[in-house]
Amino acid sequence: MDERDKVDPLRELGDRLDRARKARRPARAPANAGTNAALAKGWRVGLELVVAVAVAVFIGWAVDQGLGTRPWGMIVFFFLGIAAGMWNVYRAVTGMGQAMGFRRGGQKQPPADWDEDED
Repeated sequence: MDERDKVDPLRELGDRLDRARKARRPARAPANAGTNAALAKGWRVGLELVVAVAVAVFIGWAVDQGLGTRPWGMIVFFFLGIAAGMWNVYRAVTGMGQAMGFRRGGQKQPPADWDEDED
């Protein structure tokens, strides 16, 4: 019996693992993928607003403690927090802050002879 006739146990294990992975892999995306994406967007929007207000109120409380301007710092920063939260929600909903290269359907593409490196 020579070296080529021996069974390679690692190769056999690799083949068995590949077959098992292929059997477990779903054939298509789950049916509720769109629902999950919408739910994630909803949670993000809600948390953006709540966290912005909470942080602003904390900053207002700290300003009041430091300067003795109770309750004006909290009131002012409360409204600033609401404004910041609304701005964050607007940015999340409209897609502002997406990855570079993101384009909506109606936007024009740069001319074909346009070169980024030219000054």
